[in-house]
Amino acid sequence: MTKKITEKIKSFARGDKDNKRIKWSLYGRVWREVGRPFWKWLIAGIIFTILAAGAEAYTITLVQQVVDKAFIEKSMNSIYWLGGQVIIAFGAKGAFTYAKALIMSKGGLLASARLQKKIYRHMTHMNIAKFYGDGIGKNLNYFNVQATAVLNLVTNNIIKVVQNVATLIMTLGLMIYYAPQMCAVLIFLAPAIMIPMTIIMRKRRKLSRQSFGIANSVTQQLNQTLQGIKTIQAFAAEDKEEKNFIRVLNNSITNTYKSTQNNALRSPLMEFMISIGLCIAMIMGTHFIASGAITTGDFTAFLLALTAAYKPAKNITSTGDTIQHGLLAAEVLFDFLDSKPDITDTPDARELDAKKMSVEFHNVSFAYNKNEPVLKDINLRVPAGQVCALVGPSGGGKTTLFNLLERFYDPQSGKITINRTDIKKYTLKSLRENIADVSQSVFLFNGTIEDNIKYGREDATHEMVVAAARAANADDFINEFPNGYQTSVGEGGALLSGGQKQRIAIARAILKDSPILLLDEATSALDTQSEKLIQKSLDKLMQGRTTFVIAHRLSTILDANIICVIKDGKIIETGTDAELCKLNGEYKKLRDIQFKTKNKTKK
Repeated sequence: MTKKITEKIKSFARGDKDNKRIKWSLYGRVWREVGRPFWKWLIAGIIFTILAAGAEAYTITLVQQVVDKAFIEKSMNSIYWLGGQVIIAFGAKGAFTYAKALIMSKGGLLASARLQKKIYRHMTHMNIAKFYGDGIGKNLNYFNVQATAVLNLVTNNIIKVVQNVATLIMTLGLMIYYAPQMCAVLIFLAPAIMIPMTIIMRKRRKLSRQSFGIANSVTQQLNQTLQGIKTIQAFAAEDKEEKNFIRVLNNSITNTYKSTQNNALRSPLMEFMISIGLCIAMIMGTHFIASGAITTGDFTAFLLALTAAYKPAKNITSTGDTIQHGLLAAEVLFDFLDSKPDITDTPDARELDAKKMSVEFHNVSFAYNKNEPVLKDINLRVPAGQVCALVGPSGGGKTTLFNLLERFYDPQSGKITINRTDIKKYTLKSLRENIADVSQSVFLFNGTIEDNIKYGREDATHEMVVAAARAANADDFINEFPNGYQTSVGEGGALLSGGQKQRIAIARAILKDSPILLLDEATSALDTQSEKLIQKSLDKLMQGRTTFVIAHRLSTILDANIICVIKDGKIIETGTDAELCKLNGEYKKLRDIQFKTKNKTKK
């Protein structure tokens, strides 16, 4: 899909023969996504735009009458009447323009909200692998850069095109009406203007294509800096990151400057050609007036119409440029919206609804990248209500088992079952609603403590939130804050310590009250005293639930029903603490190292 979109974008830049077909298919898609839902607003805006253009053209006809009747014939009655019409014409133009602005603003806001809701929904349903693979910066650009450019195609550019074309047609019509002889001579200026304009626009298309990739890099670098500011400062890497940002920023500056060079050529080129036309018009006009072919008023109206035609002609060329930019954005955005997540509900998926849940891994193998297996032929059965502890060296694949159970990824081979049914047969929503997880990397939303605790259960009462917090040993520190449970946690929980964040995450899992519980180093950020207190709470929480625990501190999982030692993507030992100690294998080595170290520390 990515290769296909790249080729289409290159086709735009080159101006290939199938350009028109691609353009019209994109116009149709843009209309369906943005224009059609709000066509009434758009039509009303077009009507008021045409009326405003008509009022502007009418003022030119009034000037012709003022010159001939008031200045040449010296008719005072005419000047009073014409002066009143000038006021009415400009007042009408202002009223129509104001109405058009309000209508298009309302329609544009509604269209923008609709498109951004669709993008947001698509983002939240994306595969985790694609979301992080593309990078947050690129996804933000879908929402900001591409969406804005696509909306401009309808909400701004269509109106601008209508306004400019209507004004141009009316002014050209006035020129032909008042001095057709002069129009015939000035026709040669059209190709002299259009040929260089076309060359400039093609160059601009290439720069527009490059600008999207550059914008992604800038946003990605900025987002990465904001997300990792603490790490950057901790490693004194400010200068390094600044150099990286300057590099991508310089690319943006270069691209923008080249675009400005192309844009800047349009105006002086058109002004030069218009000046030639004015020069010719003045020379010809003098001869025609002297011969009586046209009146002074006709000549004045012709010059005003010629001058008035300059602005819409200039705007049409610039609007064509932004339309090309919008079409490129539409191609990128619609390719994103058309992408289908690999992990979806099967047609026959049903709700997962049971109080007790057994979990089995059947010959499961998985790799994030081809030829780099993370899990190899995993077989594991955990009966309902039992606790399974996963231990072993880092990078062995323990967290990956959790990711597969929650279907953030699907295994390349094998299957995972809950109550002997493949988890693919359950809806994603019901599957994840029945699983509560607490990881060592806790994420909190920028809201209050209470909002974060009840995130998985929005209907929970304040009393239920407090009970969960007490069970997680969090109530005491929460009440020390001036605003208690209404205290803001900051972006990602930045205003709380690591231990406080983890206790809130545990309270969130307690409140969710799911049959399956996943604990990934859930007490890793706690001090020894807090860990002991919370471990008691977790022991209560785990009762009756099918629980998976990843723990490097073996003291926290000695009572687990099943302990699996995972190394290099394989389960190499399985049993209880006593059974594994008798094996005198990998688990016994890990246990001896930890408890000997602990005893030495006590001495």
